Amino acid sequence: MGLFRDDRHVYRVIGEFMQIPARPRTAEELRAWWGHHPAYREYGGEVEQINRIGEQIRRSRAAFAFYLTDPEAVIGIDARGPNEGENYAVFFGRPPAAPDVAIRTTGDVAHQFWGGNINVPLALMTGKMKTKGSRAKALQLLPRIVPAFPLYRRYLELIGEHALLAALRA
Repeated sequence: MGLFRDDRHVYRVIGEFMQIPARPRTAEELRAWWGHHPAYREYGGEVEQINRIGEQIRRSRAAFAFYLTDPEAVIGIDARGPNEGENYAVFFGRPPAAPDVAIRTTGDVAHQFWGGNINVPLALMTGKMKTKGSRAKALQLLPRIVPAFPLYRRYLELIGEHALLAALRA
């Protein structure tokens, strides 16, 4: 059995994390979400970093579908025509229509990816991650989201996912 209990767990962790930069955020939002948590402290530039990641994904003007196994889950990101005030849309349980890139991997590999522990070109070469569509667009997305990797670890701490956080350190 993998790290995630079921698809709802994947959506609550990875999916909701992917939603954070889906629109511009404020420091007040972060405080409202996690300010009560003992581990919460404000680091300079965190809100700007989240907003920069969202803007970079919006500029890609691409749609991505993430098909996960163990457990089965689908998360889609569509930055081709975001609504007013949004950087991109996130879908749970279904891909965006005609995604530019489809990425297939396990929940555990996706978790390690967001934790910054996966060498994507190597994962593609070894089959840990498989893509359909434009590999170039897939690799273009990578530098846009690399700044999210340390935020994912912090996010896991703030939502109380200590086992998932420990799995990144193993």
